Amino acid sequence: MGSFSWRWFLEYLSVRYVYKSGEAPPPGQYLYLLMPHGLYPFSGACTGLSTLREVFPRMRIAAADIAFRIPFIRQLLGYIGCIRADKASIARALKNGDSVGLFPGGIAEMVRTDANTERLLLRSRKGAVRIAMENKVPLVPVYVFGQSVLWSHLPLPAFVERLSRWLQASIIVPYGRFGLLVPQKRQLLYAFGDPIPPGESVEATHQAVVAAVQGLYDAYKGMYGWQNRPLQID
Repeated sequence: MGSFSWRWFLEYLSVRYVYKSGEAPPPGQYLYLLMPHGLYPFSGACTGLSTLREVFPRMRIAAADIAFRIPFIRQLLGYIGCIRADKASIARALKNGDSVGLFPGGIAEMVRTDANTERLLLRSRKGAVRIAMENKVPLVPVYVFGQSVLWSHLPLPAFVERLSRWLQASIIVPYGRFGLLVPQKRQLLYAFGDPIPPGESVEATHQAVVAAVQGLYDAYKGMYGWQNRPLQID
C-alpha cells in the first residue's frame, strides 16, 4: 500500500493527539504503554504511518509472535518496523536507541473488549515496568480513545479467554462497518500522559502507571463524548 493509502487511514479515523502537560515529552527514548488493545491493535499500526511517525519518533511497536506468522499481517508488521513482544527483542531495540510501544493488556484484553465499558488488564501486568527499570527508560502511558469500538465481536463463554492465552492467539468472531472487517468510522484520540521515570520499586512505579492511566481517561473522556462510559482496570 502506498503513502496515499496510509494517509487515507489516518483521515478516515480522524486521528488526533493531545498531551496531558500541554506539550510533547522532551526528545528522548521512551517505553510507550498503549491502551486499550481492542480486538485489533490498530492504534499501534497507525503510529507507523505518515505524520504519526513524528509523534512517536523512532518507536518500534512490539507485536505478539503469532502475528508474524500470518500472511499479509507479517508484511504489514515488517513495513511499519514492528518487533516481537518478547523481553530480548524489546531490550535489543532499546539498546539500539529506539523507543518501544507495548500493549500491556495483550491477547487476554482482546477478548474482554466490551461495547459499553472500557476494560483494561493492567493491575497484574508489571512486565513493562520491569523492562523500563532494567533499561532505565521512562514510561509514557498513552490512552487511545476509540480503539475499543473500531470493531465489535460476538460474545463468547468466559473460558475462551483462558484458551486464547494458552494458544497465544485470540479466539474471536469480529465484525466492523457494514458487518465486514472494515473498521468503524470513529475518531482515534491519542492522549499522552507525562513520562514516568522508573523508580527503585516495581510496585510503586506500577501504581504510578495505573493512576496515570485513570487520570488520562478522566481528563479526556468528556472531550471524546464518553462521560457515561466507565473505565474498568483489572
